[in-house]
Amino acid sequence: MFENPILKAWLNEYSKENELEGNSSLDNERKYIDYIYFSQIQPDRLDRDFDLLNQICDEVPEGMGLIGIAITMNGQLLSTRTDIDDILQKDGQGRFEVFILAYKKKISADELISEVYHKRQDGYNYSEIIGYFQTQRIVARWEGLPSINIIFVAEEKAEAQSIKSKEYTGSIQQINEEKLYAIAQANRKEYQAALEYQDSIEFGKLKDAGQVYVVLCSADSLVRIITNDDGLIRANIFDDNVRDYQGETDVNQEMEATLSANPVNFVLFNNGITIVCDKLVSKNRELIIKNPQIVNGCQTCNSLYKVKRKGNDLSQVQVIVKVIEATKPEVTQGIVKGTNRQNIVYEEAFETIRRYHKELEDFFNIMQTEGFCKVYYERRSKQYARDNTVKPYQKISFRVLIQSMVAMYMNHVEISHRHESKLISDYKDKLFVEGQSYFPYYVAALLASNLEYIMKQDHSLNDMRPYKMHLLFLIQEMSMGPAPDIDDKERIEEYCKKLLKLLGGSGYKQAVLRAADRFRQIMNQWVAARGSDYRYAIKDNPEFKDFMLKKMRGSIVAEVNSNVYTGRVMTVTTDKHGNLFGFIAHKPENVYFNELDNPDMDISYEGKKVSFRLTGKAGKIRGINVRIL
Repeated sequence: MFENPILKAWLNEYSKENELEGNSSLDNERKYIDYIYFSQIQPDRLDRDFDLLNQICDEVPEGMGLIGIAITMNGQLLSTRTDIDDILQKDGQGRFEVFILAYKKKISADELISEVYHKRQDGYNYSEIIGYFQTQRIVARWEGLPSINIIFVAEEKAEAQSIKSKEYTGSIQQINEEKLYAIAQANRKEYQAALEYQDSIEFGKLKDAGQVYVVLCSADSLVRIITNDDGLIRANIFDDNVRDYQGETDVNQEMEATLSANPVNFVLFNNGITIVCDKLVSKNRELIIKNPQIVNGCQTCNSLYKVKRKGNDLSQVQVIVKVIEATKPEVTQGIVKGTNRQNIVYEEAFETIRRYHKELEDFFNIMQTEGFCKVYYERRSKQYARDNTVKPYQKISFRVLIQSMVAMYMNHVEISHRHESKLISDYKDKLFVEGQSYFPYYVAALLASNLEYIMKQDHSLNDMRPYKMHLLFLIQEMSMGPAPDIDDKERIEEYCKKLLKLLGGSGYKQAVLRAADRFRQIMNQWVAARGSDYRYAIKDNPEFKDFMLKKMRGSIVAEVNSNVYTGRVMTVTTDKHGNLFGFIAHKPENVYFNELDNPDMDISYEGKKVSFRLTGKAGKIRGINVRIL
């Protein structure tokens, strides 16, 4: 166990917050070391992705003194092989790094590389990811050789050693408790940087902000404040930046070419960077910056870092840096918006700062449902970090929220585990749309967060962890049947309120257990019908989803079609109960619609051109959201 009293206190705090007290002290220490070390690579990811941390820590071979194994691509921690496809679709190329964290024992770095990277044991997720990025299709998209980093935890710290072969590059590091404490401290954003500069313009104090400086500094000085003692980039210094490093884009390649070939002119071609901080002090041509956040200039900083790591001389490179002492969160948000308006920024990077998400956050805050732990929408990084009353499992990130929505309301549970960048791209005009009810989003978040809580308490559900989205789908399906279209505001709200009433009290845990039993039963039927080889790769298999739907509903139900169609209303009349119904001209067959689905319709719809969506079972498709154009 740790000897540093502060580190020990942080471990106890972490164990209590995440309800790990029932585990062995060694298991909790391993998990906390993984959390400390890998949080510096992708900050906040492990705060809200418990399954990934469990995967890193627990899904490793025994007997080698392993603490954890993590794999990143373009700086993002990978949880499944499909993450590789999703990131490649956006970035084009991939930089792969394998991190092997182990106690310093008899096993050597070479043996670790042999066992983990080359031999790989079946049944471990890291093995599948490594195997996949070594396939020829993915190798063709490598940005360079993969990097293998061995990190030994020992009593003494030692200098890092470089390793290189024809297949990979990397390093061997040895860190001690003192180093872990320094990393943990930096992860908590308790970091003070000193930026040396050659010249400056001071603006003094501005309204709603503290001091503001624009300085001209050397690239070396800037690189020093964005890297830690091991020379790794401080990823959490970019927490408030709207986008991560974009890799080998044309702009970044031009930037790196200028740094190498014409460093003196770099300052003429570059817009510089913007830093916001909690406190700013200037003395003797040095800015003391408390808790710096680079809100604009991530590409510049990463390009400088990359060129520096290659051994290039940056002594002639100068950079313009704007440093702002921000005293209010809204000031930081305004700066983020104002300094990131270039066309190159992906539109989805701004997704969670849209008004809909802010109103969704407010809706979550006022909602409380009996029998459930309250849920909070953490749309901004570390939003509730200082609120000790909000437990980790109560926080829902954008990632989990959109995955839950796709599973429960988009009828695509088989892709719900995909990377959020892929999902927001595919469902940009179908989810988080102005005018939609907040209720389905609240229900998805509430059920997802409380499912996490139940799974932490009941270890009989451990086998269901890879299928959490399937459980959410089944819980809803077994309780209420298929959900209405989320654009049908009245019906979806009524559906969600009834679902919450059914699952309130102790009903939710029972629903989770029933859904888990039903899923196991369906999975066994699937394997019996298809063969034992089909036991694996179920999570993202559309055929398994269809098999599950058939077992649940008796037939494969046509999914709600979120596409908007147009057509002309052929007829409108009344049925024997006096309810209006009609038909819209449409190919391959005309579409039936009625006033139960479309309360605003009247006899005047006949002959009019309308827009509409499709829903219903195969052979019983009907029109909803019918609107006169």
